[in-house]
Amino acid sequence: MSDALKLSLAKSMVGILRPMIRLLIRFEVTHLELSELVRQTYVEVADSDFAIEGEEMTISRVAVLTGLSRKEVVRLRNLLDENTTSLKQKPNRAQRVVQGWLSDKEFLDRKKNPKILPIKGEKSSFVKLVKRYSGDITYGAVLEELNRSGVTSQPEEGFIELINAAYIPHEDDLDQVRILSMCVADLFNTAVANVEATPDNKKFQRQVTYNLLDEDSAQDFKVYSSKKAAELIADLNKYLARKRDLAGKKTRGESKRVGMGIYYVEETQISADGNDKENPER
Repeated sequence: MSDALKLSLAKSMVGILRPMIRLLIRFEVTHLELSELVRQTYVEVADSDFAIEGEEMTISRVAVLTGLSRKEVVRLRNLLDENTTSLKQKPNRAQRVVQGWLSDKEFLDRKKNPKILPIKGEKSSFVKLVKRYSGDITYGAVLEELNRSGVTSQPEEGFIELINAAYIPHEDDLDQVRILSMCVADLFNTAVANVEATPDNKKFQRQVTYNLLDEDSAQDFKVYSSKKAAELIADLNKYLARKRDLAGKKTRGESKRVGMGIYYVEETQISADGNDKENPER
């Protein structure tokens, strides 16, 4: 790797790490704890992604690739074998309820839209939905969380309506961190895959940003983009739900996890001369 490319990558890493470091400091994760996780991840990735086909991945090769000592590689491999890291993230129970509401035929109308559900009842009730998708959590706790998060509303007493398919935990720090890690990991995996992929094998990855918008325009775009994004996510969810139903009847090839993420960008910007023009970056 050339010095210029390495320097450019280092500067990019600072931009990537800055918001993560802010989060880690907030939750009292020290530099030493992060360093241990970085070491473990270096060993894990070297083992999984840089093995030579037909050859055993030796301790010496991992040490060369990562810059760690052989003794350290052995220690970290043992930790990984004990499954102390790299736990898979799973949706929490409120998320599972929303996903079930969006995909389970029993809770959809003829147009495949989520029904307004009675809280209780023998058929297609919210209690039945929660029991099916949340395990042993009470329907009251799920109802309170979804209402508080702005995912649902109650148009009349005894009924509940899904008004926003994007569930983000309101106060639960653990669940918010789980969602953050899943979203950021998905974005990074796509971006890195695109760096390495051939032109005809790249994954969809686009961004549009404009410089020097005033506050009113920024707020207008926030509302407009949120509306459009919610519509797209809802449509993609219906599409994937149909595909999963078909896949359950007839499978072909390997099982895949697929999806698409959308996020909003906003930051305060100070122009050096005040004369910069608005330029889209794609």
